[in-house]
Amino acid sequence: MPKPSYYMLNFKRVPIKQEKPEERKKDFYRVVTLGYTKEEAMREASRCLGCGLCIQGCPARLDIPGYVQAIARGDFAGSLKIILRDLPFPQICGNICTHRCEDNCVYNEPVAIRHLKRFVGEQFNDYAPVINHQKKKPTGKKVAIIGSGPAGLTAAYYLTQFGVECTVYEAAPVPLGELNLGIPKYRLSKDVIEKEYNFIKNAGVKFNFNTKVGKDITFDEIYRNYDAIFLGIGNMKPNLTGTPGSDGKYFYHALEFLKLANLGEKIEIGKKVAIIGGGFTAMDSARTALRLGAEKVYVLYRRRAEDRPSYPSSNAEEEMEETVEEGVEFMWKVTPIEYVKDSNGYIKGIRYWKNDMVGSAKEGRLKPVPIKDFEFFLDVDTVIEATGQNVDFSFLPKDLFEKLRMNRNEIWVDDNMMTSIPKVFAGGDAVNETKDFISAVADGYRAFKGILRFLKIDFQEKEKVECTEVSHIMKESTEKNVRCDTFVPL
Repeated sequence: MPKPSYYMLNFKRVPIKQEKPEERKKDFYRVVTLGYTKEEAMREASRCLGCGLCIQGCPARLDIPGYVQAIARGDFAGSLKIILRDLPFPQICGNICTHRCEDNCVYNEPVAIRHLKRFVGEQFNDYAPVINHQKKKPTGKKVAIIGSGPAGLTAAYYLTQFGVECTVYEAAPVPLGELNLGIPKYRLSKDVIEKEYNFIKNAGVKFNFNTKVGKDITFDEIYRNYDAIFLGIGNMKPNLTGTPGSDGKYFYHALEFLKLANLGEKIEIGKKVAIIGGGFTAMDSARTALRLGAEKVYVLYRRRAEDRPSYPSSNAEEEMEETVEEGVEFMWKVTPIEYVKDSNGYIKGIRYWKNDMVGSAKEGRLKPVPIKDFEFFLDVDTVIEATGQNVDFSFLPKDLFEKLRMNRNEIWVDDNMMTSIPKVFAGGDAVNETKDFISAVADGYRAFKGILRFLKIDFQEKEKVECTEVSHIMKESTEKNVRCDTFVPL
């Protein structure tokens, strides 16, 4: 263990280094953000006051002060052990988490919690020898996990530690769902995904890839042969706008576009690319287009910059800053009318209206209304719609689907993450409105506990930090809002 260093309290954050924009935007596999050195990580971790406000912003309620202060002491193995109590993906989370915990930090320059987590993961090629966890005896119980995203694999990993046999069914040829297929490799490298997938596989979780439930195996068969089922199916059905011209050549939905890029398949795009949408997927698509050879990339969003998804948050600001650095141009308050095609069916531009934002702050989010008196034209030859996605329920038999209770667009679950179908649990993007990585992990962890209760397997309850009066006290003393996610008993 490194010898602890001692630092005077410093209110300034240790800078996060990045590759230069002009260089990184040429390479899809070149990771943008560089990790901390040991000295930098210990110095940054020493800024933590241990107040715990960050925990209230974390959906998974990780013991953030615990593992951060362990880093400050140079106890990297101890820090890893604390993280792995609640999260089996330290390095993945350290690369792509939305880090709402940092938005609660009392510092104006918050402690770099996400990057510190990444640092800890990078110190170990294999986590198993560090934690040396002794699994409980087999219980004879079997659980099927449909989908290999973070919610499903979190549930599977922890259930396996309690002697439950877990088998994952994944339609794709690779693990971890949208983390592998939807997040560009310049944000999350293949090596990191493989490392943490192998950690979970070596813990005893079984995997069946290229196995689409409803096609290669029926849901009824799984339902008969397992004691419980967890649906970690994500949102994998593209939501298309239906704009005239969507059948043109070089038109993609972002899910398809990013999947092809991440699988290393050839993608035909032009030199001038338009991204329709304003969320994280739009940013990923824009930056990926640059790396695939586009000379000019535009992002067209129907609302204002401050109305984009997940804003305001430090994560949204970081994404915007990196995208602008790489030369992407943003066009706000725009509604496409038509993707114009030439005589050969190729897209040659976009006809669009500009929008007025109608309403008032009291009425909630302002509504974009097109000004139809004037039309405009943007010269592009590729259009990528990053306009959201929905849950694909085609794998479920009709009689079971009719029994599945919904909460608007998400699957309804109880406090144990069980759906309205007996012994079927669910979590992740198909369940929660936040639709981010760490919320999916939190769902998977809650489901793990819920499934143990359902299977009548004893386990020791562990209290998680609940939102308390401290958030109100800190708000009064620092004049800063402390985000406090809805508490769900674990």
